[in-house]
Amino acid sequence: MHGKNAFPGGNGSSMKALTGQILACWHDGHKVALGIFRFLIPIVIIVKILEESGLIPWFSMPLGPVMDLVGLPAELSLAWISCILVSMYSGLMVLISLVPQLPELSVAQMTVFGVLVLIAHSLILEVRIAGQCGVSMPFQFFLRLFSGILAAFLLHHLLDSLGLFQQRATILLAAEATSSWGAWLMQQMKTLAQMYVIICAVMLLQRFLDAFRISDWMGRLLGPVLRLLGISPKAVSIIIIGFTMGLLYGSGILIKNAQEGTLTPRDALCSISLLGLAHSLIEDTLLLALLGGSLWGLLGFRLVFTLVAGALINFFYPALARFAVARR
Repeated sequence: MHGKNAFPGGNGSSMKALTGQILACWHDGHKVALGIFRFLIPIVIIVKILEESGLIPWFSMPLGPVMDLVGLPAELSLAWISCILVSMYSGLMVLISLVPQLPELSVAQMTVFGVLVLIAHSLILEVRIAGQCGVSMPFQFFLRLFSGILAAFLLHHLLDSLGLFQQRATILLAAEATSSWGAWLMQQMKTLAQMYVIICAVMLLQRFLDAFRISDWMGRLLGPVLRLLGISPKAVSIIIIGFTMGLLYGSGILIKNAQEGTLTPRDALCSISLLGLAHSLIEDTLLLALLGGSLWGLLGFRLVFTLVAGALINFFYPALARFAVARR
């Protein structure tokens, strides 16, 4: 989805080129949305059945203590589980469906939830990708799971102690309580239509960001920091791509380099660990911000947490190598 995305300069054909770019964004967004909706719609129906049968509190109980630890309602565990097992979009759709049953949520709570799911989502797929880079899949799974909980715990207590972002969160696309299945169906169709527009808009935003070379700007900003952590220049360039364009893009290059032997096991572990904890920093962050989170927490805190975690993994690599690097 991120090929030659720059918008051509100003000439007589610029409007035609711009129209072509917008149509290409719609085509990309349409394909992505249809793929997401195939598994999103069954999940929404299951959540509605659980709601009508009064089973949501029961299904929320196992992860209730974890949610309490990070200052979130137990019911949000259903959205997080959906994020972990399927994708972030499915979890956010569950969140939207649950809003009528939840207590009033603050910006701080939505920021904490956002950091939790940004770090720990799509683990089944993304951990398998990490395994292809020559690292241990169980290690990556538990690294991201416990890092998500730890980051959410620290952010919750930081915001609570400082009294930050305690105002009510404005959740875009939030569902309203409905009294009939017909009204619920119309509401879900409206929500899916709005999500379709958002997905297409995200595709367009990514092309604008590519045109303005945001990836280069982030590389100049983060490159020196990553090198200070002891990460090699080749690994730094891969991490920057993953930070800005997503795990699939960064890991694709990482897998190629790891299989060719041009990256050391240490660099492979540090790189995929950093990418697991922080990727698609722009698109995913904006998506969670639309659901009421603060950009400061979703981007700033997550990035600082990731860099500290990366420094620790690099420092303790000799002790971690036995079980964090896959046996060949």
